[in-house]
Amino acid sequence: MEHTPDNLPPINERFDNLLVAPARVSQMMGRRSPGEVAFAQSEQGDARRRLLHVEKVAIKNKQLQAQSEASLLDRVNAELHQYVFELLKDEIDNTEVVLTSVLNLSHDVAPLLDILSVRATSISRIEPHAAALPWLYDDLMTVVNAPKFRRKDSKGKVIPVETLRTALSFIGIENLRLLLPAMILRRALPKITDPYPDIKNRIMQFAQSTGLTMRALADDYDLPPHEAFTAGILSQLGRCAVSRLYFKAFEQAQIALLREAEIAKDTEQHGAMAKVQPSANYLIAMQQEFSEPLTARLLEILQFKRLRLALPFIEITENDQHPHDLTELYKKAKAYAAVRMLHQGKFLNKDEIPLALHKTGFVRSERDILKSTDIFQLPLIENPPLD
Repeated sequence: MEHTPDNLPPINERFDNLLVAPARVSQMMGRRSPGEVAFAQSEQGDARRRLLHVEKVAIKNKQLQAQSEASLLDRVNAELHQYVFELLKDEIDNTEVVLTSVLNLSHDVAPLLDILSVRATSISRIEPHAAALPWLYDDLMTVVNAPKFRRKDSKGKVIPVETLRTALSFIGIENLRLLLPAMILRRALPKITDPYPDIKNRIMQFAQSTGLTMRALADDYDLPPHEAFTAGILSQLGRCAVSRLYFKAFEQAQIALLREAEIAKDTEQHGAMAKVQPSANYLIAMQQEFSEPLTARLLEILQFKRLRLALPFIEITENDQHPHDLTELYKKAKAYAAVRMLHQGKFLNKDEIPLALHKTGFVRSERDILKSTDIFQLPLIENPPLD
């Protein structure tokens, strides 16, 4: 039996789950394939209360369980995730280590993004900062030698690009203002997230759609488009770090607790512990608790000279009552991006859409601009003029 609009799960809960696995949202909305059993009452709210002792968010999902093992698995799952939480929190407290060892980024990303924000910047000014990030070379070569950016000589032969300077020049400054922030986030994305392999794609889509929404309306908020876009793209750095740390901590905790059960010769505990898998409920709870404050700290320690990228996340974390226009635009843009992603996945009913769009905070004239904006694909210029 299909859910009615009155008993559909709240939109924010659907979106939190969409960022982990679209199939979970289908199950939340009562869409099941033939032969699939219904979900039991969710433990996502319990996960947040037990693990983080936070009552402000009570998320109600559905979780499939074998009834005969439910209570033991539940206890073991809670025990394991308390251990995961402690491991994760210890690592998150060291922002510098998170930046360099967890996300594999360095402080050199700040001067690169800063120089891109200069209106009269040039390839010669960008090149030394791009060269300070060795991993960028391969990424740029992949892009510049793709059909979209290939150049031909006077005889019609494709010119192969092998140097950083040529790659930057062929791609062009306006394209670099879009590509380089996206490449930086892509490097930070979690890689191994089984049994939820789609997490990295969903985070990237959310970041990109938030950034492009902010870029499309930057002029209306008297903000530089590059700054607005980059703030949106890098808004998910904290979520990337929390996700990476969660899966790493889960593996460490499970190995340690399995060893304890083995030493204690507790076969029942060992058997249950071996069956526990990474939990979307606990992952979502940790993302909600830590992601934006961690993004604020990560962007703050990068010490941008020109870009105010940490500002929105600091103001949100501190619950600033008089937020900057950049913060206001970010809050609206992430809400709008969430609605668009849910709509794209057919996880919003038609009659829900008008109110959902209204609740983003964007007025009709702003929504009209966004209606004609593709927020899911970078608007790259083919064969831009050479610098």
